[in-house]
Amino acid sequence: RERIMGFGHAGYRAEDPRARHLREGSRRLAEKMGDPKWFQILSRVEEHMRPYAERGICVNVDFWAGSVYYLLGIPEDLFISIFAVARVPGYVAQVLEQQDKNMLIRPQMRYDGPIDVEFVPIDQRG
Repeated sequence: RERIMGFGHAGYRAEDPRARHLREGSRRLAEKMGDPKWFQILSRVEEHMRPYAERGICVNVDFWAGSVYYLLGIPEDLFISIFAVARVPGYVAQVLEQQDKNMLIRPQMRYDGPIDVEFVPIDQRG
């Protein structure tokens, strides 16, 4: 068994409700930008994966995110950063909850990497 990126979620056994909103956003953006290619491809992939929904392998929020970022003109090498930044409010809420309850929910999560590193586009990296 292998994971299929964009499908399945630890918390949702049915379709991720956020995915519905991103699907619609992707559809509208594709229509507005006159660039339906990615929406059409993803719709077909989703259609072919539908039989697996019975086993809880449904579209998650990540599935449609790339097409939305692409249609918004975000450079591909920033997709992961944008994805992470969108989660910061949830991370902050979790930290506040941990402080309020005086306990760590996930103590193994501690960043020890470099700080204040300048972003360099992939095509300019050595």
